[in-house]
Amino acid sequence: MFKKIIFYLIICFSLLTFNSLYTQNQINLDVDNDLYFDSRDMYYSSGIFLSFSSLKNIDNKNYFNHFKIGQLIYTPSSRYEINPLQYDYPYSGYLFLEMTKQKQISENSSFTLGGNIGITGNASLAKGMQNLYHDLVLNLPDLAWKSQMPQEFQINLVANYFSGFKIEDNVNFTTNLYSKIGTYQIMTGINFGLLIGDLSWVSLSDNIITNSKNKFSFYLGTHQEYYFHDYKLEGSLFNDNAPLTMISNKYRNTIEVGLQKKFGNLQILSTFNSMSKDTEMQRTPRHPFLKISLTYQFD
Repeated sequence: MFKKIIFYLIICFSLLTFNSLYTQNQINLDVDNDLYFDSRDMYYSSGIFLSFSSLKNIDNKNYFNHFKIGQLIYTPSSRYEINPLQYDYPYSGYLFLEMTKQKQISENSSFTLGGNIGITGNASLAKGMQNLYHDLVLNLPDLAWKSQMPQEFQINLVANYFSGFKIEDNVNFTTNLYSKIGTYQIMTGINFGLLIGDLSWVSLSDNIITNSKNKFSFYLGTHQEYYFHDYKLEGSLFNDNAPLTMISNKYRNTIEVGLQKKFGNLQILSTFNSMSKDTEMQRTPRHPFLKISLTYQFD
């Protein structure tokens, strides 16, 4: 079943690419990791995302079609502990494909709607990916991945509304309302902050190239989120197949500091993120990770 879905999505991606040959195309690589701050992986351990975007202009309004493949990895803090009863976070992986359409509403606002499908458990390749990285790069023993979240198909809808407001030249206040509804997560959140630099109709964290200026931008903001359901901690809404579950914190927050610079056709974004606890079982009050994002625009 999953192989058929992958096949159909590859066809959709090919059609999207063909349809966007006469538009502005961009490719983006995002890498999230916590190893920049600690010698061990834990909690939100890794996120890798590769996306392709195409821009069209219709009736003086811009539209972005986004196609993304991503993988999320979550682990407990005691990575060599083999007794799941001692874990402070379940092992979990999520491999997904996502398609969204982003519409410019005004000079400084946009609306995005789309969805993703994915797989958890062994088919997410999280265990193999993490252990391969530990073996080849860090020269560390393999993690056991005991009692990881089971293999299940996931489907989700995603939506967000972005709006920015100029305070004065190059000083802006931005807001981003977003939500996810599906089998993997049911949540809603708001991101707001201070942006120093050019204000666009897309969020700085998306790292989308929207102009030709080689300028520097700085961002300081926060995410405030409420979770109604979170599969990576609570398991499925429809069964009790997960061998290890934990009570998730409904309210969570993240502090974000970002720097962005464009060099010709390449745009680089780096953000430091400090997350509150996903579950009270976590041994540390906050968890940091660094996002490095590279976007290249084709001529």
